[in-house]
Amino acid sequence: MTSEIEWNKCIYKDCMNEENGLPTLEDKSIDLCITDPPYNVEVAGTHRGGDSPLFNKKIRYFDNMPQNKYLDWCFKWFDELKRICNIIILTPGYRNFLDWIRKYNDLQFAIWYDKSKQGGCKIASFNKIDPIIIWNLENQRKQHKRLSWNIIEYIFRCNQFNYGDFIHPCPKPLFLWYKIISKIKPESVIDPFLGSGTTAEVCTKLGIKWLGYELNEVYSQDINKRLKNCKREPRQIDLEVFK
Repeated sequence: MTSEIEWNKCIYKDCMNEENGLPTLEDKSIDLCITDPPYNVEVAGTHRGGDSPLFNKKIRYFDNMPQNKYLDWCFKWFDELKRICNIIILTPGYRNFLDWIRKYNDLQFAIWYDKSKQGGCKIASFNKIDPIIIWNLENQRKQHKRLSWNIIEYIFRCNQFNYGDFIHPCPKPLFLWYKIISKIKPESVIDPFLGSGTTAEVCTKLGIKWLGYELNEVYSQDINKRLKNCKREPRQIDLEVFK
């Protein structure tokens, strides 16, 4: 049975749950999925800490599955998203990128590069760059001619960004998500791993209806903080403000 989508809300459950998760959504009912899933980088704590005043606020979590089980899990929700969405964009993590390419032969990709970061490490997944997987954007561009800009093989350069006073350890840069979503101009967006709520904030500013899932309800504090007093922008936003 399919469920009617309640837009502009986060469902604090596993995105694959049988009550109102991805399996309950209708085919091609959502235009774009953009998401940043867990990378399975064997983290048993937070990404940031040290002398940071936010260290004690960060929620510890465990991101350590056997790699074969992790990939099976990823491919299950990805196949559901291919059924539900017209376009999918996600960041798989540097260490998982080749597994995705081997599994699916219909993917394209871009890279975002954060020039403020130094070096690489296991936790940060070679943290100066992050691959972006893209599914079906080129077909949509050709069929509907709705894109004035081709994302394929594009490199996003992001200056150092402020994590903000979030309890989530690794929010995606607002500038990066804004640039992608504003260029694609989707009618609706889903993020099955909403985290701190970057997708929700960008879609709200752009006046795009959105749906999110987040397993850890404690991040509702971040999401609510982002959306409080967040309104649709009356005009095009200057991208420089997000750098």
